[in-house]
Amino acid sequence: MKAHLLDELVGALTAERRIKSKGVVEEALLLYLNTNPTLKLDGTIALWRKGRLSLAKAAEVVGLTVPEFKDVLAARGIVRETEGKSTKVMDEKLHSLLP
Repeated sequence: MKAHLLDELVGALTAERRIKSKGVVEEALLLYLNTNPTLKLDGTIALWRKGRLSLAKAAEVVGLTVPEFKDVLAARGIVRETEGKSTKVMDEKLHSLLP
Protein backbone atom coordinates (compact mmCIF):
# COMPACT_ATOMS: atom_id res chain seq x y z
CA MET A 1 0.00 0.00 0.00
CA LYS A 2 1.32 3.45 -0.85
CA ALA A 3 1.99 5.90 1.98
CA HIS A 4 -0.67 8.38 0.89
CA LEU A 5 -3.28 5.62 0.78
CA LEU A 6 -2.30 4.51 4.28
CA ASP A 7 -2.67 8.10 5.50
CA GLU A 8 -6.13 8.27 3.94
CA LEU A 9 -7.10 4.95 5.48
CA VAL A 10 -5.98 6.07 8.94
CA GLY A 11 -7.84 9.35 8.43
CA ALA A 12 -11.04 7.58 7.43
CA LEU A 13 -10.91 5.18 10.37
CA THR A 14 -10.11 8.02 12.75
CA ALA A 15 -13.04 10.05 11.42
CA GLU A 16 -15.34 7.11 12.09
CA ARG A 17 -13.82 6.83 15.58
CA ARG A 18 -12.78 3.25 14.97
CA ILE A 19 -9.17 4.02 15.86
CA LYS A 20 -7.13 6.75 17.50
CA SER A 21 -4.55 8.04 15.06
CA LYS A 22 -2.04 8.74 17.82
CA GLY A 23 -1.53 5.06 18.62
CA VAL A 24 -1.68 3.63 15.10
CA VAL A 25 2.05 3.70 14.38
CA GLU A 26 2.96 2.35 17.81
CA GLU A 27 0.44 -0.49 17.58
CA ALA A 28 1.51 -1.32 14.04
CA LEU A 29 5.16 -1.46 15.07
CA LEU A 30 4.38 -3.68 18.07
CA LEU A 31 2.39 -6.03 15.85
CA TYR A 32 5.22 -6.09 13.29
CA LEU A 33 7.86 -6.80 15.94
CA ASN A 34 5.76 -9.51 17.55
CA THR A 35 5.40 -11.27 14.19
CA ASN A 36 9.13 -10.88 13.43
CA PRO A 37 10.94 -12.24 16.51
CA THR A 38 14.41 -11.93 14.96
CA LEU A 39 13.87 -8.24 14.30
CA LYS A 40 12.56 -7.79 17.85
CA LEU A 41 15.64 -9.57 19.19
CA ASP A 42 17.97 -7.43 17.06
CA GLY A 43 16.34 -4.23 18.30
CA THR A 44 16.39 -5.37 21.90
CA ILE A 45 20.07 -6.27 21.70
CA ALA A 46 20.79 -2.84 20.21
CA LEU A 47 18.98 -1.15 23.11
CA TRP A 48 20.82 -3.34 25.62
CA ARG A 49 24.20 -2.48 24.04
CA LYS A 50 23.37 1.23 24.31
CA GLY A 51 22.59 0.77 28.00
CA ARG A 52 18.89 1.55 27.57
CA LEU A 53 17.85 -1.88 28.88
CA SER A 54 19.30 -4.02 31.63
CA LEU A 55 20.22 -7.59 30.78
CA ALA A 56 17.18 -8.85 32.70
CA LYS A 57 14.78 -6.39 31.03
CA ALA A 58 16.16 -7.20 27.57
CA ALA A 59 15.65 -10.91 28.22
CA GLU A 60 12.10 -10.23 29.40
CA VAL A 61 11.25 -8.15 26.30
CA VAL A 62 12.14 -11.02 23.98
CA GLY A 63 10.62 -13.71 26.21
CA LEU A 64 13.83 -15.37 27.31
CA THR A 65 15.40 -16.12 30.66
CA VAL A 66 18.58 -14.22 31.52
CA PRO A 67 20.77 -17.32 30.93
CA GLU A 68 19.07 -17.88 27.54
CA PHE A 69 19.63 -14.25 26.59
CA LYS A 70 23.30 -14.55 27.60
CA ASP A 71 23.55 -17.62 25.36
CA VAL A 72 22.08 -15.67 22.43
CA LEU A 73 24.62 -12.89 22.97
CA ALA A 74 27.46 -15.40 23.13
CA ALA A 75 26.22 -17.18 19.99
CA ARG A 76 26.31 -13.84 18.17
CA GLY A 77 29.84 -13.19 19.40
CA ILE A 78 28.75 -10.31 21.62
CA VAL A 79 31.03 -9.97 24.62
CA ARG A 80 29.42 -8.73 27.80
CA GLU A 81 31.53 -6.39 29.86
CA THR A 82 31.28 -7.06 33.54
CA GLU A 83 32.65 -4.95 36.32
CA GLY A 84 34.56 -6.67 39.02
CA LYS A 85 36.74 -5.74 41.90
CA SER A 86 40.42 -5.35 41.20
CA THR A 87 42.78 -8.21 41.94
CA LYS A 88 44.31 -6.19 44.75
CA VAL A 89 40.95 -5.64 46.45
CA MET A 90 40.02 -9.30 46.07
CA ASP A 91 43.40 -10.43 47.47
CA GLU A 92 43.00 -8.11 50.46
CA LYS A 93 39.52 -9.49 51.12
CA LEU A 94 40.78 -13.06 50.84
CA HIS A 95 43.66 -12.40 53.25
CA SER A 96 41.26 -10.80 55.74
CA LEU A 97 39.07 -13.90 55.68
CA LEU A 98 41.87 -16.44 56.05
CA PRO A 99 43.42 -17.12 59.48
